[in-house]
Amino acid sequence: MMLNLLKRQIVMKHFYFSQFSKYSKMDRNNIFNLLLPSIPPLDGTHHKGQGGRIGIVGGSLEYTGAPYFTGMAALKVGADLVHIFCSNPAATVIKSYSPELIVHPLLDKLDAIKEISPWLERLHVIVIGPGLGRDPKIFNVVSDLIKLISEKQIPLIIDADGLFLITENPELIRNFTSPIILTPNKIEFERLSCKLNGLTGLQELNKNVTLLRKGMTDEFYCFNTDLEWKNKEAGSGRRCGGQGDLLSGSIATFLHWTIASREKINLDIPVDKMLLATSLSCFAASSLIRTCNAKAFQVKGRSMLATDMVEYIHEAFTELYGQ
Repeated sequence: MMLNLLKRQIVMKHFYFSQFSKYSKMDRNNIFNLLLPSIPPLDGTHHKGQGGRIGIVGGSLEYTGAPYFTGMAALKVGADLVHIFCSNPAATVIKSYSPELIVHPLLDKLDAIKEISPWLERLHVIVIGPGLGRDPKIFNVVSDLIKLISEKQIPLIIDADGLFLITENPELIRNFTSPIILTPNKIEFERLSCKLNGLTGLQELNKNVTLLRKGMTDEFYCFNTDLEWKNKEAGSGRRCGGQGDLLSGSIATFLHWTIASREKINLDIPVDKMLLATSLSCFAASSLIRTCNAKAFQVKGRSMLATDMVEYIHEAFTELYGQ
């Protein structure tokens, strides 16, 4: 009943944005046509870092795999550098997973914000939540970090326990002026909706928010552009732990690309291209991870893990978007 009510709220918006209606439910091929010019060519004209410098805030004693999966997805999609800001007990474990990840054991330090702050200047996109845990002390640090990220106007993706923090403290993103992407699953979406009185409440909180509701069908809502896209691309019935982390890492890289080349996105009506870029990045990553899921499942079946999906990122990317 709640979901039907929320859908009716979304439908009502179209009466007020009729000029955008033919774009609000664009099909997959047309969305891809908008996206493709944003993917940087591998022609030797870019230097290290231009492909994306991604920050991940997460990783705790119990949860070390989530930030790893987020980071590896960002790198395998095409980001050049990934920095993970975690608590001290998680650092050595995450470093042991991969030498490609730059790991900073700073979240549980007394002067965490002071030590993390200089690194923010280098980052194009930040993901908050994978493996974060719910330690109140860490939440206090992350709350201050969100305020700092807002001041520096860095695009932000919030997932997992980051969504729990935002659900409990929605005011943290009220004044955020850069794009924010929230990626709730079914349960996280219901919590958020109850707290904010549905999508209308979220829209009123901050119009820079793009919502990716994960499920059998991934649904995308961008309030300020009236976009309402759905991705029904087949994956599989297997929902392994870590798949959402792969998604958030993939979004991060695509988000940097689409924002950096947003002037290449051509529509014949006025639209906030920064927010259009966020929707494109969500759809691109959703399609990629669903394709990875399908390919890995064909080989592994019920035994498929997120580590298996990582190995299909290149193949899936090439199939969908070319080299």
